[in-house]
Amino acid sequence: MSTTPKNRYRSATTTHGRNMAGARALWRATGVKEEDFGKPIIAVVNSFTQFVPGHVHLKDMGQLVAGEIEKAGGIAKEFNTIAVDDGIAMGHGGMLYSLPSRELIADSVEYMVNAHCADAMVCISNCDKITPGMMMAAMRLNIPVIFVSGGPMEAGKTKLSDQIIKLDLVDAMIQGADPTVSDAQSEQIERSACPTCGSCSGMFTANSMNCLTEALGLSQPGNGSMLATHADREELFINAGKRIVTLTKRYYEQGDDSALPRNIANKAAFENAMALDIAMGGSSNTVLHLIASAQEGGLAVLSGNIAVDGCIVKTAGVDEDNLKFQGPAIVFESQDTAVENILAGEVKAGNVVVIRYEGPKGGPGMQEMLYPTTYLKSMGLGKACALLTDGRFSGGTSGLSIGHASPEAASGGTIGLVKTGDIITIDIPNRSITLDVPEAELSERRAEQDKLGWKPVNRQREVSFALKAYAMMATSADKGAVRDRSKLEG
Repeated sequence: MSTTPKNRYRSATTTHGRNMAGARALWRATGVKEEDFGKPIIAVVNSFTQFVPGHVHLKDMGQLVAGEIEKAGGIAKEFNTIAVDDGIAMGHGGMLYSLPSRELIADSVEYMVNAHCADAMVCISNCDKITPGMMMAAMRLNIPVIFVSGGPMEAGKTKLSDQIIKLDLVDAMIQGADPTVSDAQSEQIERSACPTCGSCSGMFTANSMNCLTEALGLSQPGNGSMLATHADREELFINAGKRIVTLTKRYYEQGDDSALPRNIANKAAFENAMALDIAMGGSSNTVLHLIASAQEGGLAVLSGNIAVDGCIVKTAGVDEDNLKFQGPAIVFESQDTAVENILAGEVKAGNVVVIRYEGPKGGPGMQEMLYPTTYLKSMGLGKACALLTDGRFSGGTSGLSIGHASPEAASGGTIGLVKTGDIITIDIPNRSITLDVPEAELSERRAEQDKLGWKPVNRQREVSFALKAYAMMATSADKGAVRDRSKLEG
């Protein structure tokens, strides 16, 4: 192998030349030895935190990866990202911060890697927004990268009526809100639902995204499906540490551009990932993170006058009898008021529950709507109602739950014009969703709303400065809820 890299190591900017004496002195203070200068510096991007069960076991895994990098001839330097637990943040103001955290994670990885001129990365992720945030950073930076996740937790199980039943987080939520379930049974299920470390058991967002990194070619086989507690998962971390050094030298020392993420996760790879997503009926959040079009299988894109730029439904979770649905809307300006009314019995069988001003800009932050869908089931309405929102859903959502309505209400979308009692027609086989109101009437409503401003009525919600800043830049879900870069151009 050539001793003169064909692509100069990025890290040489801080490790070579007399003018970099200060930087080298600081590198030495971190443990870099004289003989190490010239080796590739590889960032171990960890997301260990004690807040999230999917991440509580990652501290030692980061050190394991770092050790393998050092053995293979690299310099390993670890840093951490934030990690929001969507399940703990669910159902209150904390969920406003979940999706925006994806952008912060992407930015923070970019900041750390570019500020210190790292040559490559191993991204240790797991739960909902962490994997996509790191993936966004990897595609921006376009340096060699391998993803390795913490893996899914074991399924819960308990004994009820002399039968062993399997459980997950959503079961605990449904039972907890079901007034017919005793306190003792609810607590028994709660205590049994999440038995180990790892991402929530089920084809939810975390496990969906970790499977898709395999399809994209950015992680090793088993990354998305091997249990967090399985003895072989440790091998994924060990191999990641070894392979990233090989991948890094392939690019820098051999000039092999095929080792770069943009060449691995190319258009064909993204199509492959979405094909897998559709086949396995993955979380609808993956569409936000992949920005792809799903027309058949586990996900469907619906469009019509109420969602001109489309909306998403996880067809794998819809009962066959509900593929076509028509009913009167009952409109709520926030998730909170929707939940209150569902639990109070105000939502009736046959209703289309509309929850608006919960999109990226309107929330702001595009909350997940797992509580409304869960409580519909708790009230015996899981198959008797539909739900439409410009917000999004947890991967644990099932039923006729349609999200990502675009444009969102805060951006002038037709969902902001719906009134309680309006008839909404949903036709999943024909990929359509329609507000059955004459166009002339909609034009009148739009003119009136333009005067009032596209804002929720009587919503009591404190919005922090950080979320206001996010809202100013946020695009609707059809654009991936990413920041609008055109607003930075002048």
